[in-house]
Amino acid sequence: MPYRHAHWYLLAIFPLAALAFWPGYLSTIGTAPLQMHAHGITATLWLALLVAQSWLIHSGNNALHRTLGAASLALFPLFLAGGSMIFLGMAQRFADPPSPFYTMYAPGLAWIDMISVAAFAWCYYSALRTRRTVQFHARYMLATVIFLLPPILGRLAPILPPLSINGPADFWKLDIGFQLGNAITAAIAFSLALGSARHGHPFFVAGAATVLGGVLFQFVGPMAAWRHLLVEFAVLPPLPLALAAGIAGVGIAAAGWMAGRAPHLPEVATA
Repeated sequence: MPYRHAHWYLLAIFPLAALAFWPGYLSTIGTAPLQMHAHGITATLWLALLVAQSWLIHSGNNALHRTLGAASLALFPLFLAGGSMIFLGMAQRFADPPSPFYTMYAPGLAWIDMISVAAFAWCYYSALRTRRTVQFHARYMLATVIFLLPPILGRLAPILPPLSINGPADFWKLDIGFQLGNAITAAIAFSLALGSARHGHPFFVAGAATVLGGVLFQFVGPMAAWRHLLVEFAVLPPLPLALAAGIAGVGIAAAGWMAGRAPHLPEVATA
């Protein structure tokens, strides 16, 4: 089994996430919008699931590992539904900004959200498809965590004195912070890919998706046409959008599960 101590590294993400999201979410959790709760809860449960899965499989508790693996089939559609709500909330706050922050960055962050959720879905599908091949299955599942890192690291960047924020006049520094978070995340993903040799494809996908999100954030986010389109997205009804994302999640999970029933997989043949 690869990454015998992965659960300890995953556990370390919890305090980092709490520190990163304290100002904008946890400190005002009682008044935070529903979409932030949906995303926060599902992301926390997903990370907790991976911690448990890593610990269980390396402790020899294969039966409970498989049981929780089956539970991920239900959690994954909920995660996608929560992700769709974050995108919609970003569009709404851009259309009616409560702060200059959203006017400046919501269109770019929306691209990072979309790319992250799409790549997350691909990695989970691939993890199910390759579940008979432990070297790929484990790495695809761990790769889903990569997409949780940019928003955490980007929000932690202002801790660095040169990037500290003392008011709206300093919001321009957040651009550097977001891209610094993307760069660190991509470096982690590519390092894991190189360290995995012929099994590194899952982390390479995660790194490439992170770079793509950063490029779209920087160059497509400011475009007038995209900003106008994001305003149009803001009027989408929340419940049908979340339901559609959830149904898509069910379809992706089912497709990955069925594909994983085949005894021979492309990764096995080429590895």
